[in-house]
Amino acid sequence: MYDDSSCPESWHYWGNSCYQITETAFTWSDAKRECRNMGGVLGVPSSDEENEFIGQLADGVVWIDCNDLEEEGRWKCREGNVEVAYRNWMSGEPNDVDDEDCAFVTPRGNNHQWFDWSCSRSVRAICKMAARPVLHA
Repeated sequence: MYDDSSCPESWHYWGNSCYQITETAFTWSDAKRECRNMGGVLGVPSSDEENEFIGQLADGVVWIDCNDLEEEGRWKCREGNVEVAYRNWMSGEPNDVDDEDCAFVTPRGNNHQWFDWSCSRSVRAICKMAARPVLHA
């Protein structure tokens, strides 16, 4: 059984996972480190429903764990070590203008679509962790 008490205080429960938007803006690599420090990973949506949840929770631009740092044009989206196939790029994205190798979710439009951006920019991040089962007596 899972519910809101499955998550640490101030984290948000959805789909058997816990989510937290960082209060501080970070570069993409620092965002990954901050999520690990918080006990989670930098999240990446794996469905339209999760993408919508993250977009509404964020109420602004947030880093997700998608990048093409290893090979230009070959985007890898991972949650921890698990590759995520889902993508929600804005039309015309990713476009690699000005060496943009990291991705964020934006509230622009209704679909919380993704854009590529310079990894050295600072924005908040979506951190995610598995919810803990809760035993009810």
